[in-house]
Amino acid sequence: MSSILDYIAWRGDLSLKAAPFNEIDALIFCEFAYLKLKGIVPEEVSREGITLETAATLFFESSDVEARSDMGILFGNEVVNLFQLMAASVRYKNLRLCGFVEHWDEFHEKQFAALTVLLEDNTAFVVFRGTDDTLVGWKEDFNMCFMTPVPSQQDALDYLVKVAARLPDIIRVGGHSKGGNLAVYSATFCGEKIQKRICSVYNFDGPGFELNINTAPEFQGISHCVQRFVPDQSIVGLLLEQDGEYVVVKSAEFGLMQHNLLSWQLDGPHFKEVEQLADSSVLIDRSVKGWLQSHSNEEREQFVEAIYEVITSFQATTLSELAECWKTNPAKFLSALLEVEPQTRKTVIQALHQLFRTTRHELQLDVKTWFQEKLQEVLPPL
Repeated sequence: MSSILDYIAWRGDLSLKAAPFNEIDALIFCEFAYLKLKGIVPEEVSREGITLETAATLFFESSDVEARSDMGILFGNEVVNLFQLMAASVRYKNLRLCGFVEHWDEFHEKQFAALTVLLEDNTAFVVFRGTDDTLVGWKEDFNMCFMTPVPSQQDALDYLVKVAARLPDIIRVGGHSKGGNLAVYSATFCGEKIQKRICSVYNFDGPGFELNINTAPEFQGISHCVQRFVPDQSIVGLLLEQDGEYVVVKSAEFGLMQHNLLSWQLDGPHFKEVEQLADSSVLIDRSVKGWLQSHSNEEREQFVEAIYEVITSFQATTLSELAECWKTNPAKFLSALLEVEPQTRKTVIQALHQLFRTTRHELQLDVKTWFQEKLQEVLPPL
């Protein structure tokens, strides 16, 4: 088995004309979208753009390359290594990039980024970035459990409409994590004319929605294009409401670390698939959905705001900074919870207690089902 880095080494000498664009190429660009490309890839959406090879030269020769290469605790240097491999490959180096935008707004709790890749098959691939290292980005993710649309969903819709207006091409849309959610949302509500130009929507382990938009009339015009992929121990990709089929991909990691696209395993030019999700993934999914169903949107919002108040009391703005706080002084987390306003503390503790109780109930159901199945195997039928 191999990863996307191995795929580039193996497939990199073949142009997209020789070996057509596939879901692995889509995943690679969804990982690529996490790179800090502001000031390198032009914001304007046009056919000129900049080649990926030229973008790499500007990136690695820039005076702030060290800062650009710092991807935080979630990515390390893996995405930067991916960029170098892509820039050296026949397959990707001459593809043109344009329309890079990056919005970060603490007041409106928004973290959004996107770019457009002009492919050799005369399609434009609109790629939405997932959640980055910023705490604001994660706060917006949590807001999804009680709010639709969140600011990034509206930005994604506006971005797709803008690209469609400026480029006459057939359109592909995709993203990883929150980016996958944005891809589905924007393709659903972009309007019938644009939908007819969309040939693929790639959702790589993206969460669902507060309300299941799969039942919305607008979704019917795009449902046949949506391709959803999750790792075998998926957590993020099962959150909130979403229906439909999905491909389960083997990962080299475990648990939440499977959310890292570089851990996904390949079999040649395709994903290494497994038949079903792991039991642990199903248990967590049922527990979280059970907790959400037992709480109103107002209660969910209160919990999210309370948790965020505790987290931001450390004066951290990124997950990396928060992890360093935990590493140097783990006791500070408990003291932070004790120091917040009493009602906030009560909200957090009650919600966590309910979640643990729901998980215990689901686990008991699993054990009960397991014993019933075993008894049926050894006892004769009545």
